[in-house]
Amino acid sequence: MTEVPQPETAFDEVLNAFAELGNDADPTRVELVTSEILGEWWEADDDLAAGLIDLAASAAEPERLVAPLAALRVLATDEDQREAAGLALEKFGLPEPAWAAKLNQVTPGACWRATDVYGDESSVLVSFGDHGLVVSINYGSFGGWVTDAAIVESPQDVLAELRTVGESAEISPEQAHEVIADAFAGTEWQAEPEVGEDFVRFRALALARLRALPEPAEVAEPEPLSVEEQAEVIDSFFAAAGNEVGDTEDARVVALRLIEFGLEHDARRPLRVGPAKLESFVDFVDDGQIELTEEQDAAMAALLPVWARVFGERQGLPEDALTALVEAVEDRLDDREPEEESALDAYLAGSEDLTPEDVQDLLERRQFALPSLTVETEDDEVELDPSDPEQRRMLVLSEFAAEFEDDDESELRAVALTTVVDQLWDGEPAETWIAAQRLSESGLERDEVLAELTAVLEEHLTQDEDGELEFDLDDYVAALDELDPGAED
Repeated sequence: MTEVPQPETAFDEVLNAFAELGNDADPTRVELVTSEILGEWWEADDDLAAGLIDLAASAAEPERLVAPLAALRVLATDEDQREAAGLALEKFGLPEPAWAAKLNQVTPGACWRATDVYGDESSVLVSFGDHGLVVSINYGSFGGWVTDAAIVESPQDVLAELRTVGESAEISPEQAHEVIADAFAGTEWQAEPEVGEDFVRFRALALARLRALPEPAEVAEPEPLSVEEQAEVIDSFFAAAGNEVGDTEDARVVALRLIEFGLEHDARRPLRVGPAKLESFVDFVDDGQIELTEEQDAAMAALLPVWARVFGERQGLPEDALTALVEAVEDRLDDREPEEESALDAYLAGSEDLTPEDVQDLLERRQFALPSLTVETEDDEVELDPSDPEQRRMLVLSEFAAEFEDDDESELRAVALTTVVDQLWDGEPAETWIAAQRLSESGLERDEVLAELTAVLEEHLTQDEDGELEFDLDDYVAALDELDPGAED
């Protein structure tokens, strides 16, 4: 942000700048100087226009204030400030510069709008005789917001350039007013919008030119999608996605968040997709403005490129634009800042080549085997790596420490329990997880399920010639298959 001097110094600089302009300065030159001053104050979030107007009440040399007040009467971005500047000038009753009556006295001419193939980016050109106003708008969020604005000397040259970068169409001055006003509102909603340098310089003058355009007709607010309609959209998406993305509860939450994002930030086209819009969605997730659990975040990574393709096809995007869209989404997901490895990363180790459905099953299986990846020490909690068999054993023994005594029977049970957890973690044999699910569905709690599985394995453990414990896999699997959750003890 630009550092603003103390009010006295700032006011002196402003007064000197207007004194240098003189009485017969070109009105456009005065507008540009005023807009640049107001832009510096806006960028510093320290608008001194009100202070300058208040200074008029006690000014020892009111003549020096006439020129800046005449400029603020037209170019101040706040309506109350424009009115207050005008009242101060009336009280002075002093002659005004020759240029004062000519500020913002312009007549709008042809207005054009160019938009990219996605509807993500748009540029609006409004001609005012020998100059024009160009406004660049990003529709990725906030209903569209101005990223840059500038006054240009050759509107026709700018129009020729706009026609080469997107679909262009002439619009009415009323339509131009509506589009630009809405986009400026989107910029003002943001605490620190990422705008270009020209925006800062030309913001006040652009808003003044906006006020010179005829008022648009009132437009009815778009009807939001009902809960039922949102559910239909989600169902139709998963039907169209096929096997590309798993139809899980986490994935459905992500789909709902995408719809909600569209309703809030692109209300007239909530299901529209484009690189800027979907990248903005990821930005909002990363910034915490859209809250997802770790599981939902993982689902988003698989779902978002498919969402882009499905709705891009429905949008009628040409093949090259569709390909570029999916690639942009994948690149944005790849570029997410790597965080410290989370518990979810540990659970998903080795899942890179799995389908979404298999990833979900792996996650459920491993979280059942080890709900927590930390052990308590005397002073702290320590997170262990469950992919390391020894650390996995420590996690199991820490969780069930109270159940084991220092005897051979407890040692055998501990070996059986840690082996069962290993089987659940690795997914081999698959029958261990199948039996665990069957027992859980019968109403048993996790510790009861593990106790049942441990008991089965313990019965099949034998010692080999070297005293090492072993078991016959076929017999063990058969015993797991025979586990009857409804049997009486």
